[in-house]
Amino acid sequence: MSITNNGISIVPSFSLEKPATVFNMTIAKGRFSFDPELAFSLEAKPWYSLFWFRYNLSPKQSKFNMNVGTHLGLNFVNIPFPNAKDSIQIQKTDRYLVLEIFPRYKFSKHLTMGVYYLRSHGLDPATLNALNFVTLYTDISQIQLSKKATLGISPQLYYLNIDGNHGYYLTSEISLSLQNFPVIIKSTMNKTFETKVEGSKPFLWNIKLVYSLKGGKIKP
Repeated sequence: MSITNNGISIVPSFSLEKPATVFNMTIAKGRFSFDPELAFSLEAKPWYSLFWFRYNLSPKQSKFNMNVGTHLGLNFVNIPFPNAKDSIQIQKTDRYLVLEIFPRYKFSKHLTMGVYYLRSHGLDPATLNALNFVTLYTDISQIQLSKKATLGISPQLYYLNIDGNHGYYLTSEISLSLQNFPVIIKSTMNKTFETKVEGSKPFLWNIKLVYSLKGGKIKP
């Protein structure tokens, strides 16, 4: 689970523009996994819900990994109540069907590189018809700053196309882990180079605190 001063979505050019909390969970068996992700504002209003089903095409211990996945995404937005005299709003749920492909290669314990592709299609009227998101992914991890501090950096160049409007961006996530300390400190920064995508901000950033709960096996 994580808490942040500014919720940034899976496509980093979009944000909630207010504090948020996100709950992630993974249930895995063999190469299959179910990865739900639930996001809320700190006012306890739902932001989005993702229900990922993923399959790893690569064998265990392989340096090359390739995941394919799909999810039904629910995005919650507030709209004015029709014909209301006061500023009353109601919550609308937009449904999206999403596909992803994520091939990557682990060059060493410190460096992984790959390409991530996501395509989203709106299932309801007045939603985004087609979203294509392609990113050049790099993960530089386990950088020892000291005996107790470890740094990770994940810079990404990406292209976004929404219903024919496109843009180019740079995003990076920095994480700091401390030995025997249960909370990981992360920060995401997103810079827009050129875009025609409505809602894109010139620059976004946040600070996020992540707490990992211990997992285990589910007995039948």
